[in-house]
Amino acid sequence: MTCTFPPSIRLFLVTAFAALLAACQSTPPTTGFSAAQIAALQSQGFVETGLGWELSMPERLLFPSNESSVPADQQKRIGDIAAKLVSVGITTARIEGHTDSTGTSAYNLTLSQARAQAVAAPMQASGMQFTADQIVGRGETLPLSSNTTAEGRQDNRRVVVIVTPQ
Repeated sequence: MTCTFPPSIRLFLVTAFAALLAACQSTPPTTGFSAAQIAALQSQGFVETGLGWELSMPERLLFPSNESSVPADQQKRIGDIAAKLVSVGITTARIEGHTDSTGTSAYNLTLSQARAQAVAAPMQASGMQFTADQIVGRGETLPLSSNTTAEGRQDNRRVVVIVTPQ
């Protein structure tokens, strides 16, 4: 048994089907960054995440327990990253400091803020600009790994640099 529709119904169905197909087509989301900016981010170890562009795992800035100072060689590397970003028009970021769960929550919040500040300083010296709300201490609230092992605690003592389009 074959089903045939009158020409007007067929035209309506074909038009509706074409409209549905057109609505399903999507373009890739734009990141808000130029190709040169994306290339600079990638060359410095940033990867695109749901939050923006973040330094990838091997490039993450890790700290010893109870420490917030950044060694001179890391300060230079951070300054070089910032200079590269500024050279392509990326002049700001969000800097988030983190801790493991050792110590009190209040202490960890203060320590994580100091870590974020320690990373922001060489970036500012290389031309980046931050508002106070862009340099944030998260304390122990967003662990990457379990705090039950030494390796997990080390993973959690970090600063993350997150870049989003302005």
